[in-house]
Amino acid sequence: MDDLIYKKAVFYVMSGTGNTYRVSRWIEETVNRDKTETKVVMIEDADFNKDFNHSNDLLLGLLFPTHGFMPPWSMIKFLFRIPKRSDLPVMCVATRGALKIGSLHIPGASGFAAFFAAIVMFLKGYRVKAIFSLDMPSNFINFHWGLHPKNVDKISKRSQHRLKLLIPRIFNGQRILFTRNNLWEILWCVLLLWLVPLLPIAYLIIARMFMAKVMFSNNDCVGCGMCARNCPNNAILMKKIGSKKHPYWTYHCENCLRCMGYCKKKAVEAGHSWAVLLYFITSIPIISFVWVWLHEALNFFPVKSGYLTIEAVYVFNFLLYIVYFLSAVFLSYWIFWYLIRFPFFNSFFSLTTLTHYYRRYHQPETKVKHLVSKKNKSADARDSSVNRKAAMPS
Repeated sequence: MDDLIYKKAVFYVMSGTGNTYRVSRWIEETVNRDKTETKVVMIEDADFNKDFNHSNDLLLGLLFPTHGFMPPWSMIKFLFRIPKRSDLPVMCVATRGALKIGSLHIPGASGFAAFFAAIVMFLKGYRVKAIFSLDMPSNFINFHWGLHPKNVDKISKRSQHRLKLLIPRIFNGQRILFTRNNLWEILWCVLLLWLVPLLPIAYLIIARMFMAKVMFSNNDCVGCGMCARNCPNNAILMKKIGSKKHPYWTYHCENCLRCMGYCKKKAVEAGHSWAVLLYFITSIPIISFVWVWLHEALNFFPVKSGYLTIEAVYVFNFLLYIVYFLSAVFLSYWIFWYLIRFPFFNSFFSLTTLTHYYRRYHQPETKVKHLVSKKNKSADARDSSVNRKAAMPS
């Protein structure tokens, strides 16, 4: 590590429950701050004019979690915002959720995630020096029990050891492109393209339109607003119901689970019973009812009459379903959100979701204050100052 080619590094990080943020700090420790000037920047705080310079010894790092075998939507938008640069070296790192059951280590899969980032950066003129994915404890706590602390520690130590082998090579100028790790991800890409080619796109859509609309707060919620203030996408609104405010999840939610992982009251739930009900609501064959009404009430047969082709009918059906799906999800969630202000309904949906019994997870070494953007911290400081002044006797 004495003769590093890259003496400076800027790491742009997107992190929900702290896994990816912690990886950036481990990399920092590995290259040794005394020898390399490193800077970790959450993507919400990126200032390209200040962060970039024309130094020949600067390495740019992009670190993000995997959402449905792709980068999160906020990271994709960030990648397209990054200015074009000629020949600046870049490292693309995707964290992925690994599991450990007894002695069995089950690796995660990032699929297209790191490759997608690398392709975008290559097309913008950057030199891609490294592409790899890294196992971190799975934080998908809306679907499974949080891992036991011992297993979290074992997965984390394994990843730290891997970084200690990889990072010095990267900072010494080696390319890390063709590895067994990337072969594993390529196999996943081929499998997905063969079996479910639209899965990454579908996941990005579903995560925004469906998963966000099963989130709610249980009766333990005190309306503190921590989840809303610390949301990286400003996707949670605190709306008043009766005498208390409750969090309301909007379509900006990307299911990063920071709200669930860091809520001290364990008040944030992903409603499994509500998700089942919502699935049936969105599955109502509304298209069939529309055609039956057209046929019986208006005696309208567009295909027979020559007004529409079969292909046009398929397009009409698809557009009609999209309109119905969006309307049904939005209106259903609005009704659901008002119902949960009543303790009986809130208790019912809380007790019938598995997240009520799951162990929660966030990266043990990472506090929520490490993840919050400087803009949000400044706003909180201003709000606290105003509140203190208001509370002072005149």
